[in-house]
Amino acid sequence: MSKLLELKIRNYEKIIHDHNRANKRFYDELLVLIQQCEGRYKSVDKAPDDSPEWQAIVLKRTEQPVLSFRSRKMGDMSAREAAKIRREVVELYNRGYPTATIAHILGIKASLAGRTIVNYQHQINYQNAGKVNS
Repeated sequence: MSKLLELKIRNYEKIIHDHNRANKRFYDELLVLIQQCEGRYKSVDKAPDDSPEWQAIVLKRTEQPVLSFRSRKMGDMSAREAAKIRREVVELYNRGYPTATIAHILGIKASLAGRTIVNYQHQINYQNAGKVNS
């Protein structure tokens, strides 16, 4: 596997790791706010909409981390880059990565990764059928 592809995989894993840490921190902080609200009002449901405790919860909810990845199409790439991406899709597929993960690692649309895998499978099946008939 190329060093660049290994770097893409490590970058993907780092994005996931960082998101998980941020998400855990978000929920830990939200839990503290909920507990403070419950301490004062016995239930979040009983807190007045204009209470500082409820407002802090509402504000915190807008800070939830969002996990997103690039999602390029073949039309966004040169022919050379598109050919390289197709090879990388097949390499990752053969290593057992699911389609969505391949798309995230390579920064492409999941449908593009899926079509590339299907085309690869058809090619393999065609080659194998030719060997059987020979």
